Amino acid sequence: MEPRSSVSLSDRRSWGKYVLAAIIGGLATCLVISIFAPATTLALSEFDPPGADGVFALPARLSADAYGLYLIDTQNQTILLYRYGSRGARGLSLLSARSFRYDRQLLNFNAGKPSPQEVHQLLKTAEAHRLLKDATEPPVEPESDRPQGSAPE
Repeated sequence: MEPRSSVSLSDRRSWGKYVLAAIIGGLATCLVISIFAPATTLALSEFDPPGADGVFALPARLSADAYGLYLIDTQNQTILLYRYGSRGARGLSLLSARSFRYDRQLLNFNAGKPSPQEVHQLLKTAEAHRLLKDATEPPVEPESDRPQGSAPE
């Protein structure tokens, strides 16, 4: 009966020792480098936080087979919507882009009833009624000021 491999079992074990020694040597090298590397090369403060340049990316699900990506640029005050996927479409496509610079100056757009002006008027009317009621009602004496056993006037 001949052995299945031309390499003997003892040769395999010595080969395994060399592989294990190489792995341990590589790990030791990584450990030494990480210990003696300057702290500034590993510091996270060198990386910009998300949105540091004023651009934020937000994922969105647009439909069952299409995904979206909103890009919001706060410096240029624009919002963009990209679509990826959907039937018949390949790649990334721009769906919409809009500046919101002037939108932020609108006071009453696409607002339902009551309008902000109507709410303001209702609050003014309620405040006027409260003030009128307070002015016409006589002040009530606190119970602690009344003598014992006397009824309120």
